[in-house]
Amino acid sequence: MKDRLTLTFCANVSGDLKIKPLLVYHSENPCAFKAQNITTERLSVFLKFNAKAWVMRAIFIEMMNFCFGPAVKKFLEKNNLLLNCLLVLDNNPLHPPGLDDIIHADFSFIKVLYLPTNTTPLLQPMDQQVIANFKKPYTKHLFKRCFKVTESTQLTLRKFWKGHFDIAHYLKMIDKAWNEVSRRALNSS
Repeated sequence: MKDRLTLTFCANVSGDLKIKPLLVYHSENPCAFKAQNITTERLSVFLKFNAKAWVMRAIFIEMMNFCFGPAVKKFLEKNNLLLNCLLVLDNNPLHPPGLDDIIHADFSFIKVLYLPTNTTPLLQPMDQQVIANFKKPYTKHLFKRCFKVTESTQLTLRKFWKGHFDIAHYLKMIDKAWNEVSRRALNSS
């Protein structure tokens, strides 16, 4: 019940490239990982750790250089497209100014556009129904899990959250829900 995480999304305008979501979790060595033999390399998210589960500048830059950049480059090369990319970001303080200069030289084809102040809810593509389209299936999978575990037992919701739901379950539901965000939903945003 006191679990904390931050999740960020990125996709292209046409909707045919979804980058692994960045997940920042508060614990570097979750017990669920050991219990279920989970290794971070095979996850469907780019997992980083911070005590408050915040996306810090260093985490954001690492995500750019080790997740976003390689995924975009691979996608462009695979589809025989020019190495050109425009990354649209809101003016969040964790997005370092001059990000173009901080990105690894292999990804110098990525140009960054910062949205003007106080325009994020209106202009940020991910705020235009993409996050809502993620939350719907995520909530559906969450309730399915909750009902599956509690229907044949005497567990209360409090006990369910405490002992039968952990980061491993989050990861499965995040993966399912992100896969259910359609290309059409991404394109229309």
